[in-house]
Amino acid sequence: MPERRRAGLIVGGIAGGALVAATAYFGLFNGRREAPSAPAAANPSWSEGSPLGTLAEGLRNSDPAALGIVANRSASQKNEAKKALTDQEAAEWVEVLGGLRAGIEKFTPPARATAALVAGNVMEKFAVEPAPACWSMALPPVHDVLAACLTDGESNVRYIALGEVGKLWVWLPGRTMAESEENLLGLWKEGLHAPVLRCLAGTDVRTRIGAVACLGLLPMDAAAAPAIPYLEDRESVDVRRQALVSFANRPTLLTEDLLLKRLHDDDETIRDSALVMLKARGLTQEQIHLGSLMVSPLPQQRASVINLIKERGDIDPLVWLLQLSHDADESVRVQSVAALADLKPSTVPIKRRLAEMARRDQSRSVREAASKFVPDLEETTASLPPLPGSPSLNPKAN
Repeated sequence: MPERRRAGLIVGGIAGGALVAATAYFGLFNGRREAPSAPAAANPSWSEGSPLGTLAEGLRNSDPAALGIVANRSASQKNEAKKALTDQEAAEWVEVLGGLRAGIEKFTPPARATAALVAGNVMEKFAVEPAPACWSMALPPVHDVLAACLTDGESNVRYIALGEVGKLWVWLPGRTMAESEENLLGLWKEGLHAPVLRCLAGTDVRTRIGAVACLGLLPMDAAAAPAIPYLEDRESVDVRRQALVSFANRPTLLTEDLLLKRLHDDDETIRDSALVMLKARGLTQEQIHLGSLMVSPLPQQRASVINLIKERGDIDPLVWLLQLSHDADESVRVQSVAALADLKPSTVPIKRRLAEMARRDQSRSVREAASKFVPDLEETTASLPPLPGSPSLNPKAN
C-alpha cells in the first residue's frame, strides 16, 4: 500500500536507538512496563467469552473483573501474527475505550495503571494494516485515559502511562491518511505533550525518569529538548542516567559539550558511559582530555588548557581562548587575556575581544589586564571624512 504520510508530531524514525542504549548502559526500560495486577472481584456476569460490548458496560461501572478480562484480550500474544481489525471489531474496541474513559476515576491505582496499558494495546490493534476507517474514533478516549493517568496521584500510574505515550509518538494507523486525518493525529499527539512536560517537572523521581524516557522517544528535537536539562538533575542520579541513555543517539540535543560535562559527574557509571559515547562519536583520547578540562568545575583545570593548546597545529587555539575569555571565574579570564595577546598574528577578533574585555568585563582585574593590550580610544578611532558643506572640503587660501 502507499507509504503513510507523517505530519506534526507524527514524524518517526529513531525511537529504537534510545532503548538499545538504555539496555546497554543501565538496563533501564528494557522491557514492557507491566502494571500491578488489578484485583478482579468475582462477577458471574463476566467471562473470557463475554462480548466486548458487555465488558465495556462493566468498565463504565469501574468493575475490576471486566477490566481484567479486557486487559487479557487486548494484549498481543507471543508468536501470534497480528490481524487487522474488522469494522465490527474496531467499533467494539472503541466502545471498550469509552467504557475505560467513563469508569477510570473509580478504579483502584493498580487498575488505573492497567487501563493505561489497555489503551496502548488497543492503539496497537489499529496500527495493523489495513486498519478500519473508523480508527480516528479511538483517539479521544485514549487521550482522556492517558491524560488522566499522567495526572494521577500515584507515581506508578503516571510511570506506566508515560511508557504508553512514549510508544505513541511514532504511532500511525494501518492505512493511508487523508491530510485532515494527518492534522488530527498531529494535534492529538501534541495534546499529550503538555501533560508529559508537567510530569517532567514533578517532584517524584520515578515520574521524572519516566518523563525523560518518554521524551527520549519523541523524534522532534524541539519537542524532546525539555528533557536535556535533566542531565544535571541534582536530586537523582537515576534521572541523570536516564537522560544520558535516552538521548545517546541524538547528537543534536546531547552534544559533545554536554557529554564532556558528564565526565565530571559524581556517578562513576555516568562518567564511564559518557566516555564510551564520546569515543563512539570519533573523539580521540587527547581531545576528550582537553575537552574535559575545558568544562571542569575547577577553575585551575580550565585555566590549565591555556598552556596545553599553545603552538598546536591540530586545533585552533583562538576558538578555545575565546571561550575561556568568557569563563565565569575571573582568574581564568585574566590568564586568557595574556594568551590572546600572545597569539600571532593579532587578528580583528582578538583585538575586538580584548577591547571588549577592557571596557566591559565585570572584574576590575580583567579590565586592567586587557587594557594593557588595547590602544587608547583616540588611537583606535578613525578620522571621519569631511561632511558635505563643511569648509574643510573647500579650504580658503590665506
